[in-house]
Amino acid sequence: MNSGVGAIILKYPLDRICIKSGVYCPHCQQKIEGGVVDRSELDVLRTLVILEDKLKFLKKGEYVRSVQLSNDIYVFVKDGFEPAELSTLEHELSRELGKRVRVVEYAPDSRRLIEQIFYPAQIAGINRVWLPDGSEILNIRISRRDRKWIEPNKDQYERLIEKIIGIKTRITFDHYG
Repeated sequence: MNSGVGAIILKYPLDRICIKSGVYCPHCQQKIEGGVVDRSELDVLRTLVILEDKLKFLKKGEYVRSVQLSNDIYVFVKDGFEPAELSTLEHELSRELGKRVRVVEYAPDSRRLIEQIFYPAQIAGINRVWLPDGSEILNIRISRRDRKWIEPNKDQYERLIEKIIGIKTRITFDHYG
């Protein structure tokens, strides 16, 4: 992690020097090999470190993780970013990485996190369904009027939520919304 008392820089799961150089110390290498940081996140981390000088607001937050699905990358950050800052970061990351990037403010509350991922679509409900074998499924009901936006990427959204929250996910469309 970041060293130095009172250092005001974006917090990362790996050392900044390792991220910037691409040469990882034993501690960072262990995090990568242990799955704490996925190899697919390394380009995002490197780009964020480079963007810190240009985007001064990055110094106040924390990187949580990123997930790549198809040509989209979802980057999760926390600690008080303004909506305009998130939008600027999305634009800069998309430009630098050559892929569509969606920056989402991470929330420990799974409902709030899911609402941000699906925004502007409206969530009609979220239920945990327990199956006879003891496993569970997170059932997310989306408003019928938002079906046209979500349905083409339904499988991708289900995989994203499952990766972030750790529960198998199913998206359905509400008949009444």
